[in-house]
Amino acid sequence: MRQFKLRQEKSFIKVLKEPPNQKKKVNYSRLVYIGIFLVVLFFFLKRVYNANMIIFANGQIELPKQKVTFSNDIKLLNLWVQEGDEVCTGDTLFSYLIIGDELAQARLSVRSNTSSDWIVRELLSVKKKIEMTKLMINQKRESSKYLQDLVKTKESLILAGIHDEYHQYSLLQDQLAKALADIEFHEKEIDVFKGYLNKLYAQNQLYSNVNSGELGVFDQVKVFVAPIDGVISDVFYGVNEICYKKEEMITIHQLERASINTYFDPEEIKYLEVGDVVSVEFPDKSMTKGIISKFFVSTYAVPSEFQKKYEPTERNIVAEVVPLSKADENSWNSFYKMEVKVQKGRYSIGL
Repeated sequence: MRQFKLRQEKSFIKVLKEPPNQKKKVNYSRLVYIGIFLVVLFFFLKRVYNANMIIFANGQIELPKQKVTFSNDIKLLNLWVQEGDEVCTGDTLFSYLIIGDELAQARLSVRSNTSSDWIVRELLSVKKKIEMTKLMINQKRESSKYLQDLVKTKESLILAGIHDEYHQYSLLQDQLAKALADIEFHEKEIDVFKGYLNKLYAQNQLYSNVNSGELGVFDQVKVFVAPIDGVISDVFYGVNEICYKKEEMITIHQLERASINTYFDPEEIKYLEVGDVVSVEFPDKSMTKGIISKFFVSTYAVPSEFQKKYEPTERNIVAEVVPLSKADENSWNSFYKMEVKVQKGRYSIGL
């Protein structure tokens, strides 16, 4: 067999080098479009979720307060507190002067004079009757003294045997008895007059006390003391200014039992109940929980800060939201009168 032998010579076949693989270019436009699409889709889904699953409402932190008003016009004389001061029950806040209505004072004065005029006239009349009765008593006493002398004279003559004087003696005794009876009657009459006089004096004093009390209400300096513990949140008038009746002088807020007046759309009332837990977002973006404690009876106008300009006044259902814990209540106080956001799940699913 013939032996096979490979050639040992060099090969002339050339090997071609393959070109390097080029990197695929990134399509940034496509990524941007996809990103925009995902962002739009996210906000769209979030909007749909919020619109169908979440109830949003505006609210304001409220604290129990005491408004100080007066039924008369007052002039502020001294003011010993300012906004932000903490006060305790019984602390003196300010002094004031009740300003009298001139017409009211005139009416009281006329009524006072009219009420006492008849008493004055009656007093004068009774005093005159007493004096006239005393004159009559003195006259009767003089007459009785004279009649007593005549009776004694006639009695002596009769005892001397002159019986013709007996008829005159009898007449004189009758006249003397009548005079003495008249004196006794007039003395009792004076006692009656004096009793009536004392009643008139008492009645006149009563009218004077009542009228002076009514008139004394005006132009009296008084002081006002704090009726509750709290903080002075508003002072509407300064020293020497006049606060008209039924206008608010100051406002005292208590530093406990904070709550949120929440304004819900009336259409959402079917999803709301007392006892529902809600989320509260404060202006500093902090979050806390609250619970609906009650609903107010009627709808209320939305506060101006929640109202859209140039649109009709909106009226909403108002609910009171209270903190779930005492610790939350203390943090709520610092946001008094500030706007907060309240959220609640429309259905039983949590927020």
